Amino acid sequence: MLKKTGIILSLILMTAVVTSAADKTRAFPRVTFGLEGSYAVTFLTFNHYNYISAEGYRVNSKKYDTGIRGNGQLLLNVGCNVSRNLNLALYTGMTGIYSRGLGTPLTLRATVLFGQDPDSRRWFTFADGGVIADWAGEPRVSPCGKLGGGYRISLSRSVKLDFILAYQMLVAHPPVNEDIGGTLVHVAESRLRRSDTWGNSLAFGIGLVF
Repeated sequence: MLKKTGIILSLILMTAVVTSAADKTRAFPRVTFGLEGSYAVTFLTFNHYNYISAEGYRVNSKKYDTGIRGNGQLLLNVGCNVSRNLNLALYTGMTGIYSRGLGTPLTLRATVLFGQDPDSRRWFTFADGGVIADWAGEPRVSPCGKLGGGYRISLSRSVKLDFILAYQMLVAHPPVNEDIGGTLVHVAESRLRRSDTWGNSLAFGIGLVF
């Protein structure tokens, strides 16, 4: 799946480069693509686990966790400048979602830029939403989203540098362990009824937009 996604994104990016290079008369590039890296600090998590224990009884656990944890994120995006002040883009890539867990998000982001000159430094705000595929255990798809803003530095007519701060929410389904005789043992999928984690994070990022 990731290989197919990479091939499709590469073709779209090549098309974007050709289109932008051929259209010299536009006040701003119509098609955009970029790369974004961020570090998300999770500050509040709600966990709900429900499974049949090795002894045969049901365990149903609901709890909040205020422990601080960090995860990295690397995203590619392909978008369109609808106007001088609005960009719509699709984002995908890889992100950490819990301890040693990885997911693949696919989101649509709307970015509103302030000011009329696309070649100047500008503040912006954005919101995105979509789904994230969790590859731990059986693959599952869950909702995710971001709300944030940042500051854009124009390096050239077609190259922008973004500094980003955002609130991030995502749902994941991590593996569950149970204590058997003082040893943590993985709960088999056949005994697992629910494993839901709602994570709330602050993400600090930097991106390049072309």
